[in-house]
Amino acid sequence: MTRAEEELGDEKTALKSSEHEEESSTIRTDEVEASLKTKDSLSVAFVNGSERSADDLIIDMKGKDDDGFVGLKKADLQKFASDPYWVRLRIIFLVLFAIIWVAMLVAAIVIIVVAPKCPPRPDQEWWEGAVIYQLNPNSFLDTNGDGRGDLKGIEEKLGYIKDLKVTALNLGPFYPSPREDFGYDIYDFKSVCGHYGTLDDFAALVVALHKQGMKLILDFIPNHTSLKHKWFVQSRNNSDISNTFRDYYIWRSGQNATIPPNNWLNVYGEPAWTFDDARKEYYYHSYSKYEPDLNLRNQDVIQLLDDALNFWLEKEVDGFRLIGVEHLFEPEHLTDDDMKVQPETYDLIGRWRELMNNFSFSEKLRKSRRFSRLLIADIDETANKSAEFFNHNGRPGAHLPTNKVLQRLTAPSSANYVYSLLNEWSEVIRSNSKIANWQVGDYNTSRVVTRMGGKDCLNAINMLLLTLPGTAMVYNGDELGMKDVVLEANSNYSFPQNLILRAGQHSPMQWSDKLHAGFTSGNPWIPIAEGYAETNVEAETAHGSGTSHVKVFQSLAALKQEPSFQWGQFSVAVNKSVVFYVRQAEGFAGYLVAINFGPQASTVNFRESYLKDMLPEEGEIVATTHNFGETSRHENYRQKTVINLGTAVYLKPTEGIVLKWEPKTSFF
Repeated sequence: MTRAEEELGDEKTALKSSEHEEESSTIRTDEVEASLKTKDSLSVAFVNGSERSADDLIIDMKGKDDDGFVGLKKADLQKFASDPYWVRLRIIFLVLFAIIWVAMLVAAIVIIVVAPKCPPRPDQEWWEGAVIYQLNPNSFLDTNGDGRGDLKGIEEKLGYIKDLKVTALNLGPFYPSPREDFGYDIYDFKSVCGHYGTLDDFAALVVALHKQGMKLILDFIPNHTSLKHKWFVQSRNNSDISNTFRDYYIWRSGQNATIPPNNWLNVYGEPAWTFDDARKEYYYHSYSKYEPDLNLRNQDVIQLLDDALNFWLEKEVDGFRLIGVEHLFEPEHLTDDDMKVQPETYDLIGRWRELMNNFSFSEKLRKSRRFSRLLIADIDETANKSAEFFNHNGRPGAHLPTNKVLQRLTAPSSANYVYSLLNEWSEVIRSNSKIANWQVGDYNTSRVVTRMGGKDCLNAINMLLLTLPGTAMVYNGDELGMKDVVLEANSNYSFPQNLILRAGQHSPMQWSDKLHAGFTSGNPWIPIAEGYAETNVEAETAHGSGTSHVKVFQSLAALKQEPSFQWGQFSVAVNKSVVFYVRQAEGFAGYLVAINFGPQASTVNFRESYLKDMLPEEGEIVATTHNFGETSRHENYRQKTVINLGTAVYLKPTEGIVLKWEPKTSFF
């Protein structure tokens, strides 16, 4: 067979195969169409023609209308709506719903009425129940090596102060002064002494304090100035009758240059009058001769002091402690021995209370309790006399007249004596519905460790201070157990006799066991107290320091934030050598504080006192003085140990405990 014949044969074969496939496709299409036409449930359309191959065929299949349920028509719904069966069913469901709704409403009302109420919380100012840290800027921390503390040093240590659970910082005098009386002799009320820094440093300190959530209270000294104040310098010129400063101070003529106007003595027991050679008259000074008293009956002087207060309020300070309040006014007639507090004193304090109340940065801030400002009157009077400073003849005065009864504590002090001091002030506070305040030390009082004869008592004293009702004021260093420095043994330092008597408690803050206790890199202005190698912040806060005095202080200051210690009632008793009292706020956990202030151990059953009705059967230990000596007794007084208050409790001298119980709750 030739090649041409072979090719012709292949073409015939391919043609026959194509005809066969087309025929098969036609047969399959016919079969599909015939088959689909037999299905009543479908309609079929060949959308691309029936002449195409089966592989290319597109079929559109549509189901016929389904005769199933598609919903009720309006007529059917109306028929069911009027059917008596469905009408009754709807009424039954409606009644059941109403009954259930009313029952739920009644149940809610019953629960509201009989369930335990949220405990009442008084509308407190920020200083009520606060811990105020009194700080001597001259002795806190020196950052520039000049031997004196400064404002930057205070700012640097704000973290430490915050860790003490402090609410506010009371800053001692930092104004320009020749420092004849530890800075209380001021010659500019509106500036910062160069030793401490600048007004910008002060502003930075205020901002930093407020960021830490703490307040700033300034010492303000309206009673006197320094001899170097420009007011006094000009007041000495009596020849010019147009000199408005002539009457800014208390000037009087004596019989001669050696016999003063009367026999008054200053607070140091020295003559209160000093003759001035320039004016040829005597000026009065209730403190040292370097601090002449201002004439506060002169309205120009009052206005200048008002301006000074406003100046610092503009700097966003949160309050003032007025120094020398008892001596603001003198009897005009200058009668011998007549030195009682004058009525004008209360009026002036009332005036400054109103000034602070009315001061505002804006209307919004004025209405915010957060920006209320505190006025403290620093006095050392009996409780009854102090009460006059709260309110005199219906005019509000100081928010807090200082209560210094605990500064009378010395070694030995019996439990009965402590009990009498607590009652003396508490009764007056209770009868006047005022806020108490307590302090055991300050700039002018020997430190508590020195007065009490050692650090054994420190935790007990701080437990007392931080669990009593009202505001606690703490002098910096008393949380550590610092003691007075003995100046007479330091021949390199020279102080006037009247300052030596008050200088011991001004020794620098003890930060570490390094040279000068870490206070300064230079020579300190006053010696460091003995024992700083063991008694310092670094040692007492270090890991492994155990329950140091600082740590006990921190735990008690934190406990003071509990409602019962903030505003709870206070009921005190004494048995043998133990003073104990209950702090209880309605609806909150209650507490029993017990401290042995006597010279010997005592066994006391608290429920055998008049406080028995206030005490539950058991109490859980939440704080102690951590000085129980023997290991076995430490186990007896471990935290969270539950004590049966119906049995006797054994406490040795300076030991103290705080017990807690939960409030009783009932629906009826």
